[in-house]
Amino acid sequence: MVEEEVIPIPEKNAKKKPVQQPTATQRKTHEPVEPANNVVPFGEGGQVSGPYAMFNAGAAKGGFGFTGGGGDFGSRYAWYVRVVNQKVSENWLKYEVDPRIQNANRVYVTFDIDRSGRPTHMQVEQSSGVPSLDMSAIRALQRIDTFGPLPPDYSGNKVSVEFWFDYTKK
Repeated sequence: MVEEEVIPIPEKNAKKKPVQQPTATQRKTHEPVEPANNVVPFGEGGQVSGPYAMFNAGAAKGGFGFTGGGGDFGSRYAWYVRVVNQKVSENWLKYEVDPRIQNANRVYVTFDIDRSGRPTHMQVEQSSGVPSLDMSAIRALQRIDTFGPLPPDYSGNKVSVEFWFDYTKK
């Protein structure tokens, strides 16, 4: 005769394992988080935050920011910012940079645009350490007769601009 395995049936009064009660931190309910409405999904572009703009010109790139007008000149007069961007990038001649230079530190140039739109008070704020690059940045501004008059509803007599140029020979 073959013996079968027997599985015991628990008694009716058997002690049950106590159920653990959740701790205070486990009981805490999580409030649903509302997604931010000011986020641009990756790769989908969007406006630049702040008064800055960027440009690319061949082996070089740069950017600039406006000060004056209560700090919102760039956002109030985006069309004027585009004009400044276009004129500076068109007038920056990279062949003026020493051809032996492969890349250089960023050069910062500051200038004002007077009421008539002329660039004035151009100066190298921080040198790249490459004199030909610094001079090419200043010459780009010197070639510009005017950006066009400042917007008529702009109350200031000038707007100050900080430009930076990055140079990497490809």
